[in-house]
Amino acid sequence: MGQAGIRAIAVAVWALVALVAVVAAGLPLYVFPADDHVARADVIVVLGPATPARVAVAQRLLDEGVAPRMLISVPPEGTYAAANIPACREARVSCVSPRPATTKGEALMLDEDGARSAVVVTFSPQVARARFIFDKCHDGPVSVVGADDRLSLVQWAYQYAYQSAAFAKAWVLPCAGATR
Repeated sequence: MGQAGIRAIAVAVWALVALVAVVAAGLPLYVFPADDHVARADVIVVLGPATPARVAVAQRLLDEGVAPRMLISVPPEGTYAAANIPACREARVSCVSPRPATTKGEALMLDEDGARSAVVVTFSPQVARARFIFDKCHDGPVSVVGADDRLSLVQWAYQYAYQSAAFAKAWVLPCAGATR
């Protein structure tokens, strides 16, 4: 084997080591994030998209009396719009399109809603980032829990990349000045 072959093997080994390191570093953030202790709150917030798994977790918490009402983040139209979510027709549920349509916008909508404390329901890859953003953008106590939205291996790979980039963006950008 020549010098070029040895270099190619070395590069491949280092790339594999880097990939394993990235995956391992992301496990506690994206795959197995710790849920916060759920305490009584003013509202339960479902981050978008309002998948059946997220809404089911929020509904269970609502039924257990964790909060008197639920706030679901929805887009103005599409699959996860309020018109397509049965829970949006319940008396104790409000469905709102945050502005901006981001996790930061979802955190800011708590201020618009007047809620001081919240239990936030999202999915596992977003738990750590949602906690970071809500801690940064909302003054009141917030606990974050993850729902079990099933993801394929490709979706997990995408979430690793997306959540990492979104974490960096959230770390750099302030909450002030967001267009509500």
